[in-house]
Amino acid sequence: MKTLPNVGELVVVNNLPDATHYRVVETNGKFNVGLIDSTIEKKVPNQSVQWIDRDMIKYPKVSQMFNVKRS
Repeated sequence: MKTLPNVGELVVVNNLPDATHYRVVETNGKFNVGLIDSTIEKKVPNQSVQWIDRDMIKYPKVSQMFNVKRS
């Protein structure tokens, strides 16, 4: 990803059709993004933040959005 995503946006880390969707909760400078698992954020509201390099994340494709689990 060339730029940092905004806080609150959904991102994925792979191109699999059933990829886990993460919600951006923090950014650190220009390179790291803090994520939580958006599929369980209502069931587990106090998840620990996972820090991932900006270049490892991408926005979900339309086909991946249909597989988002709603709780």
